[in-house]
Amino acid sequence: MKGNARYYVAILLLLAFVLRLGAAAYWHRLAQSEGRLFRLGDSHSYWTLASQLGAGLPYEYGSSESRIFRAPLYPMLLAPLTRLSGPTAAVWWARVAGCLLGTLSVGLVVLLARRLGGMCAAVVTAALAAAYPSAIGMSIVVLSESLFMPLMVGYLLLWQSAWSASQRSQTLLYALLAGGVAGAAVLTRPSWLLFVPFVFGLGVFFSRHRGRHVAVFVATLLGLSVVMAPWWIRSALITGHFVPTTLQVGPSLYDGLHAGATGASDEGMAFMADIIARQERDDAQSTQSLASTLEYRINDRAQREALAWAWENPLEVLRLAARKFSRIWSLWPDGGDLGSTPVRLAISLSCFTVLLLALHYAAWMIRTNTWFSFICWCPCIYFTLLHMVFVGSVRYREPAMFVLLALAGSAMARLFRCRDLGSAPESSEPKPGIPKPGIPRSGNPESTVLEPKAGRVHGSAAVSHE
Repeated sequence: MKGNARYYVAILLLLAFVLRLGAAAYWHRLAQSEGRLFRLGDSHSYWTLASQLGAGLPYEYGSSESRIFRAPLYPMLLAPLTRLSGPTAAVWWARVAGCLLGTLSVGLVVLLARRLGGMCAAVVTAALAAAYPSAIGMSIVVLSESLFMPLMVGYLLLWQSAWSASQRSQTLLYALLAGGVAGAAVLTRPSWLLFVPFVFGLGVFFSRHRGRHVAVFVATLLGLSVVMAPWWIRSALITGHFVPTTLQVGPSLYDGLHAGATGASDEGMAFMADIIARQERDDAQSTQSLASTLEYRINDRAQREALAWAWENPLEVLRLAARKFSRIWSLWPDGGDLGSTPVRLAISLSCFTVLLLALHYAAWMIRTNTWFSFICWCPCIYFTLLHMVFVGSVRYREPAMFVLLALAGSAMARLFRCRDLGSAPESSEPKPGIPKPGIPRSGNPESTVLEPKAGRVHGSAAVSHE
């Protein structure tokens, strides 16, 4: 059967695309029957910015005072499609592009599973990822998740390659590439910006091999900076200040930290009308020259007021953090446009089944290859912590859940003792002759969170010395 493994994966990738295309057709017809192009509010902002670019107009949303509203990469992807004849047809092809990106995401998470548990794990993961309801949903709506997903998984693959490379030149090359992909991910979803330092901090804290983590981090940061430099330069020329991502950080922070906050997002951010009005009033009364642009001043004001409120109300901040956590990991997703009972049931059952399988495999890998398991859990920990500060929603756990499919597929392959589809999983250890991370020169294994334990290979699964 091992000769057929790639054939199985190819068939499952085709199935993934067909499932997404069918779901996109259904979603598109549903929007048309309601007399609109999109069923989710954020889609309109991305399409508006893409239309601006497609028409050769300035990159701004609504007015010249909103020029750093969204990160640019997803609108840039959509821009050529906005030039197609007829908005309905153009949006349809945007959904098809999302289906292709979603299928690419499946292929990349299959590669991650191949490194984790071998070819059988890759095939099982391909089947899971092809049919995972939330992954299908993220592919068919016109939102940045469709582009962010393959970039996120691609970064994790390159990060793992950098860490396990046997030569320093390979480590630096893979880390540079990982940084470039991470930069593209930030230019798609700005919330990814802190992931690289987050991983570095965990590595330095838990690992004895801090020098290796520093080398990977510096090279990754360099690659990220090169990719993001054009956006940083543009923002600095507009505002006169360094803007790490966009000028929606302040409003987003205020959304999660203000008197009356519930942990959920204020639909349409209605509170911004008051902040804008107060800022414009202060600007009119000011006798000094105004700093930067109105967009920058509004962002700065919202951020300062959110942090001031948080400082004065620490217990409320903790209460909100717990509330946001419960919203992120809710057993029963909220309603809204995705709120039909069958859809909510499918999302809930699939999510927590994958979570339990991933936990099972992670527990087993503690004795064999802890670091490989940890690489898949990092997005889950990161997004949970981040959105316990901002606002909580089931939507923010789903990219992290997609990565855990690699662990879930490996768990199922192990539970069913599936070892006949291919070769052994790729090792995260350097080649012979190179001291491997986590194993001192004396040869005695000393495991840390980010480092592999020694093990022997049997069939298609790594087996620990028990």
